[in-house]
Amino acid sequence: MEIDKKYVPGLFTALNLFCGMLSIVQSMEGQFFAAAWFIILAVLCDGMDGKLARLTHTETRFGFELDSLCDVVSFGVAPAILCYRWVFQDLRVFGFFIVFFYLMAGVYRLTRFNVIQNGDRTHGYLGLPIPVAAMGFSGFYLFHDRFDPGNPAPAAVVLCTVFALIMVSGIRYDWPRLNFHGSTLERIGSVLLLAGVILMAVIPGVVLFPVLSLYIIQGIIRAVAACIRGDVSAGDLFHPIKSL
Repeated sequence: MEIDKKYVPGLFTALNLFCGMLSIVQSMEGQFFAAAWFIILAVLCDGMDGKLARLTHTETRFGFELDSLCDVVSFGVAPAILCYRWVFQDLRVFGFFIVFFYLMAGVYRLTRFNVIQNGDRTHGYLGLPIPVAAMGFSGFYLFHDRFDPGNPAPAAVVLCTVFALIMVSGIRYDWPRLNFHGSTLERIGSVLLLAGVILMAVIPGVVLFPVLSLYIIQGIIRAVAACIRGDVSAGDLFHPIKSL
């Protein structure tokens, strides 16, 4: 039986939510390794549904809103519960509010994206995309699980806080694209990007967190440089609510 192409993007949206729910269940059962991987799988499904919708010309407002609601679960609630159960449970009230701060920032980030950008990714993203933040948490767990550098709580507090602040900030992030026909700098960047993707696929526990950290840091550096040049003001970067 042939499946109507208009349902294919929705299938991947459902898989995104399915993986997010599985991550939550695994975190509640103390299976943090599996929980981290289900978040990563949810990110892959989330990337596929949008691309398939554009390729098949089946983009709808309903699908766009459904995708955002699923993202709240997979990239907001699931990482928050992973962090809480793995790191913050013993910190009780403080730990709860740390992960709630991240979750609230993620919900705000998605809402702002829907209102201001209306799904348009042409000019990049205003604030850190929540799937990147969610993968950052997963990568952090996999990195820690592999190398066990010690108590993860201090680093987890920093990550939750930094991810939350950057998500609601006015810092712009471009989605990396391969371009082997552009300038020399673009070609070098494309080679490094391709190498990073391959390494993330082969040894994710080693490479995923460092690569995502570099992606996040370069956005901050570019924003600071833009402030120094006078292209933007600090108010534009750290008072994003006024843009709504």
